[in-house]
Amino acid sequence: MAMPKAIGRYEILEEIGRGSMGLVYKARDPRIGRIVALKTIAFSFPLGPNEEEEFLHRFYHEAQVAGRLNHPHIVTIYDVGEKGAGEDAYIAMEYVTGTNLHDLLAGGGRLPLAQVADVMERLAQALDYAHENGVVHRDIKPANILLTENGQPKILDFGIARLVAGGLTRPGKFFGTPNYMSPEQVIGGEVDGRSDEFSLGVILYQLLTGEKPFVGDSVTAISYQVVNVDPPPPSKLNPALRPSFDRIMRKAVAKAASDRYARCQDLAADLRSAVDQWRETAKESEPPTLVSREDGKAGASEPASIGARGIVFLAPRLARLFGPGGSPLGIGWIAFLVCLVLLASAPFLLYRAPSGKAGSQPLGILTPVPAVAGGRAATGTLAGLSGAPGVANEAAAQPASLRLTMLHRFESGRIEVRLDGAPLLDERLRGSSGKSRFTRTLGVSSGSHRVEVRVVSGKSFDDIVGVQGDFRPREQKTLTVSVSTMTRRLKARFDEAPAGSARP
Repeated sequence: MAMPKAIGRYEILEEIGRGSMGLVYKARDPRIGRIVALKTIAFSFPLGPNEEEEFLHRFYHEAQVAGRLNHPHIVTIYDVGEKGAGEDAYIAMEYVTGTNLHDLLAGGGRLPLAQVADVMERLAQALDYAHENGVVHRDIKPANILLTENGQPKILDFGIARLVAGGLTRPGKFFGTPNYMSPEQVIGGEVDGRSDEFSLGVILYQLLTGEKPFVGDSVTAISYQVVNVDPPPPSKLNPALRPSFDRIMRKAVAKAASDRYARCQDLAADLRSAVDQWRETAKESEPPTLVSREDGKAGASEPASIGARGIVFLAPRLARLFGPGGSPLGIGWIAFLVCLVLLASAPFLLYRAPSGKAGSQPLGILTPVPAVAGGRAATGTLAGLSGAPGVANEAAAQPASLRLTMLHRFESGRIEVRLDGAPLLDERLRGSSGKSRFTRTLGVSSGSHRVEVRVVSGKSFDDIVGVQGDFRPREQKTLTVSVSTMTRRLKARFDEAPAGSARP
């Protein structure tokens, strides 16, 4: 079927999508010169005369109601077109460039935990706004959520889902996406805003774990799970998550609507709190750095810093064991135990030599998603660093090198590199509105190493990528890191070394 040149008054420019209810075109409104997305509405089965009249009446009414929604995270409806001879009804809506969440997830893309919280917060605001204005979406799913080029979410198809959810579907026809439908939708019960919340919770589950909570080989199998089976806690699939995330998911996808959150924003607020607590807990549980970020230039006094920090850490806790009286016996025990700690740590203090820039927080705690599938976990050892103590073999005597290169548009930021969990680089990023190139050559020992790169730029970007590489003696490997500001993700790859790239 040839693409039409025009639909209604709109000039068709190109086809940009196909859905269960019709085609989507990029079109131009000649009256005001505005580019729009034009979605045609049609059924895959014929309607009788009375049914068609009823459908069109509801279609115009629902489009009119949805057209009153004006929210930055809802795709705006501009116009509705009546069905003409040989033509389908259509809706003209805001044209948005970006990618939908379904394509991102299907391609293996993942969002950092902080961005998950941001996206969920904005979607929750949009859904609550719609619910307060009497509109329930009924088909919230990743394919109906667009991420714009700056990472902001927008919800598609408000008002359309209700058109075929009200009794015009034929026996045996199943409207909607059962993986994301609420139990009350599956059984044909009363639907309100908490149904959209359930669907939003299913999307959150997928963002946190990479898996759908309800799966099966058929619509019937999936529907049974939605109504009767509780999904595994997210922490079972993603061990980096804390129990608070499991509690949030239980409430968001509860079988009974009355057991869910009263509003979507309550769900988003709990998620934000859980993410903040997760970050704080991660900071408290990370191995103590030799010096703090603020004291990053005090590397020469690291052994003394460790000892002092240990005493400061232990003293108040030991004092609480003996009560507030401060008796001579209690103070004596404290002094005795502190001496034992210092004696026990003396071999480490004498043996440990400074290496790399201190103060970098462990990269692995910033996102619950492993950086590279199948990659080795960070070991926390310094054996991978060139010149690290204890590496007294021939390979260490012939170190390799890592050349890091990255293009970015950040005016300011920070880049950190860790090798097998140990700090290797911690440096500021500087640039302008145009692209800036960051390159550094870093010495590493030969052998197999996991390289982790973290890039931070204010509150707009914070992500980690990790790759595994084999370094031959005297070889230079180039690691190219790319930045996507739309998905807020890093990508990294080792470039194939040209012949003769080994250093002389």
